[in-house]
Amino acid sequence: MSIRRRTLLKVIVLGDSGVGKTSLMNQYVNNKFSQQYKATIGADFVTKELQIDDRLVTLQIWDTAGQERFQSLGIAFYRGADCCVLVYDVNHLKSFDSLDNWHEEFLKQASPRDPTAFPFILLGNKVDIDGGNSRVVSKELSF
Repeated sequence: MSIRRRTLLKVIVLGDSGVGKTSLMNQYVNNKFSQQYKATIGADFVTKELQIDDRLVTLQIWDTAGQERFQSLGIAFYRGADCCVLVYDVNHLKSFDSLDNWHEEFLKQASPRDPTAFPFILLGNKVDIDGGNSRVVSKELSF
């Protein structure tokens, strides 16, 4: 009988309100998508278990509110994070431009041991809207 090792990874999803953080999370974890928009209040989280080699990995994915009034809650949610996903809407340049602020705020609130080596994932969302004709953030822009 092989012994499986368990690992818990805390993933924080950040970005402006309306960029699709909750939809991305629900699609990834539950394979469900809803057209209805309902703003996240504070934060919510879901878990997803993955088998990677001989390791059972539990992702604890934290979906945070994009509204500025909830950013002060960040310190409680960001601490202990193993990764941060920064989400923007490719159809709204402001959501891309604000990623620097989300990045800086996360590092300030989470206080990772080595901020320069902390893993961030940049995710452009809503590429499917209007067949891609509404896209204003080009594929060439970099963070």
